[in-house]
Amino acid sequence: MKEFLEKLTDLLASIFGDGRRRRPIPQRPPELPPAPPPPPIADPDEPQDSSDVDPDDGVVISHESEPTDTDEENPEFEDNPAPPPTDDEPPIELDDNGGSVPTPPHPEHIARYVWCLDPGHGSKTAGKRSPKLADGERLMEYKFNRDILGRITNQLDLLGIRYYVTVPETDVGNFLQERVNRANRLSVNIPKIFVSIHCNAGPARSINDWTDDNVRGIETWHFHRSTKGKKIAGIFQRHLIEQTGFRNRHLRSKVTGQFYVLRATRMPAILTESGFFNNRFEVIELMKDSVRQKIADAHVLAIQEIERNGL
Repeated sequence: MKEFLEKLTDLLASIFGDGRRRRPIPQRPPELPPAPPPPPIADPDEPQDSSDVDPDDGVVISHESEPTDTDEENPEFEDNPAPPPTDDEPPIELDDNGGSVPTPPHPEHIARYVWCLDPGHGSKTAGKRSPKLADGERLMEYKFNRDILGRITNQLDLLGIRYYVTVPETDVGNFLQERVNRANRLSVNIPKIFVSIHCNAGPARSINDWTDDNVRGIETWHFHRSTKGKKIAGIFQRHLIEQTGFRNRHLRSKVTGQFYVLRATRMPAILTESGFFNNRFEVIELMKDSVRQKIADAHVLAIQEIERNGL
């Protein structure tokens, strides 16, 4: 009876407004969607260098000097075969003994891809060297790139993974069009993947000056319209960071001014930047044999993962 009178009193109060406080009716709270992950926190102490600009704004300064006449970007290059060669440009073919691609010593390995390995730059490329170290030595990028390449190919030979070196010679400059043409003209019966090997340079007053101490780490570039290229770049970047412990500068791409070797190759293509040779601390690491081996090992682990799982 008491409960009935309380309910009746509340009802009358709601109708005639006698000022009595009604007890709230409990309601089930609505289910909220899960909160989105927080955005990455930028390091406020790290100044931007040229490659830290938003890749989509087209302001990133190119790592390589571009040739005067360049090919148009091909948004469907992953699925398009290379154009037929002309009479003066015969296709590069691999003979039964391996030719440019060594004969796999392990016949049980069935290759998924031919890896077009590209050591960036040559001895005639201007400016691709570190300032002098205390002992007078410099890191020459073309030598670094070829050292990493040699360590990679030594392991691929043992694993039976097929590869092709685009520029084995050293007495060249950027040589962009020819290195791309060689990869495009390579005639094989399985898909090709292009990997250009580099180390980086941050902004500095001149080639004889060091970049800011905070400009350091590893980044991997891909063509912005290539989903396969982005996936490949992610695999390489993950292994490079895991093996070296260097700062993760993440994947990078840009809509305009894209690297020539990424936009003109008719296959999925990436470009690795393994540390800054004009960072006075990181260059010491890049000169170490043990660190170079870790960088090479990371490339090989990424290649093995893609060979094993495909794209």
